[in-house]
This record gives sequence, structure tokens and C-alpha cells, in this order.
Amino acid sequence: MEWECVVVGAGAAGLSAALVLGRARRKTIVIDADDPSNRASGVVGGLLGFDQRRPDDLYAAGR
Repeated sequence: MEWECVVVGAGAAGLSAALVLGRARRKTIVIDADDPSNRASGVVGGLLGFDQRRPDDLYAAGR
């Protein structure tokens, strides 16, 4: 299979990027090391999320 886009990381930023690309009808694959963290990203926009939701719950819902 061929991909138009590769997203590295399935954290909040990566899943948000994959969501936006999917909505744009791009063939996208998400590659992740399966090593969750709660580190912040200072450069993410259009974040998939809900207030007061635990990060691991957000990741599970996004996957």
C-alpha cells in the first residue's frame, strides 16, 4: 500500500494531525513507538481533545 502522509507519533499532536489529514482525504499512516508520555508540544494547532480529560483516555479514544 502507498501512503501520501506519514505521521510519526500517536500522541495528542500526532492523532490530531492524522485526523486533519483524514478529513482532507489523504492516505495517512500513523507510526508510534507505543511509549506514551505526557510531554507538552508548544507547536500544535487544531488539537483533538476535551477539557478535563485524562491523556490516556484521549489516546484510547483517538486510536
